[in-house]
Amino acid sequence: GVFVVVAIAHFYALQSTISKQTIIAKPKAKVQRITLTSIVVKKPVVVPPKPVVTPVVLPPEPVVEKRLPKPKVKKKRIKRVHKKHRPKPKPPKPEIKEIVPVVKPVVEQVVTPLAKVNTASIKDQYLSKIRRAVKKHLYYPKIAKRMRMQGVVNVSFSVLQDGTITQISIINGAKRVLRDGAMKTLKSLSLDPIPSELGEKSMDIKLPIVFKLREG
Repeated sequence: GVFVVVAIAHFYALQSTISKQTIIAKPKAKVQRITLTSIVVKKPVVVPPKPVVTPVVLPPEPVVEKRLPKPKVKKKRIKRVHKKHRPKPKPPKPEIKEIVPVVKPVVEQVVTPLAKVNTASIKDQYLSKIRRAVKKHLYYPKIAKRMRMQGVVNVSFSVLQDGTITQISIINGAKRVLRDGAMKTLKSLSLDPIPSELGEKSMDIKLPIVFKLREG
């Protein structure tokens, strides 16, 4: 019973509150009309996948050797040379051999004492050689022979150790032509060296040179 009473009381209270509230009508929403035209539906563009290109390796082309044309060589004309005009072949150069100096062994000379050697006879022999050489190589001027000139010219000179004649002088003599002949005679001589037994480096000699024509 109490529940019913309470429910009725609530009902009346709710109805009084509803009646008091003003009902506000909302404006109607505008309805847009949509006219369907031809709608073009675009199909999705399907992009085909790129083909996988595998590189093809071609074999190398064979190298063909190009043969170049041979250059034309002009043949040289060989001139025939006469035997007389042909150049003589040059003799081969002599081979130059190295000259090795030969060292001779030193031989000690045994010098005999001067007391035991007869130096006087050796000196006389040497002077006689000089006289024979002067007589053999005597220069007799042609003018003197033509004019039948004769005479003796005394000369002095020195002989070095190797036989060279130096310091020639005329002591006295006949005519100038004969003196010139005596001087030329001594200058043309080549004497033997002074004998080592004498032990002299030079010798002073005085000698008469005779100019005499042969009879007949």
